[in-house]
Amino acid sequence: MITAKYFKEAEFKRCVPSCSLQQMDQAFMNTLDALRAQAGIPLVLTSAYRSSAWDKSKGRTGTGAHTKGKAADIRCNSSATRLKIVQAALALGIRRIGVAGTFVHVDTDKSLPDGIWTY
Repeated sequence: MITAKYFKEAEFKRCVPSCSLQQMDQAFMNTLDALRAQAGIPLVLTSAYRSSAWDKSKGRTGTGAHTKGKAADIRCNSSATRLKIVQAALALGIRRIGVAGTFVHVDTDKSLPDGIWTY
């Protein structure tokens, strides 16, 4: 059973696409809990697990970190919030970070190259 300190099942149902905490990777959820504690702010998830089929339907590879339950997009509506999330991620050793205008992507998929990118 996948568990999390700061994240409840209902939050995953609101993600796009809707998913379940049980589809996530436990080690990633431990990292996401640590990120929440380190950032010191609530983290609102906008996307977490995505099936391979859903990912492919959006023109993606279907093999990304979201399809393994090792990624989340976190809502971000200010530069101050964005900075807190990115600083906390780096402090925790997260080496895959995507920065967009309305969210920050974090993942721990070691099969993919490290980097910080923009959307």
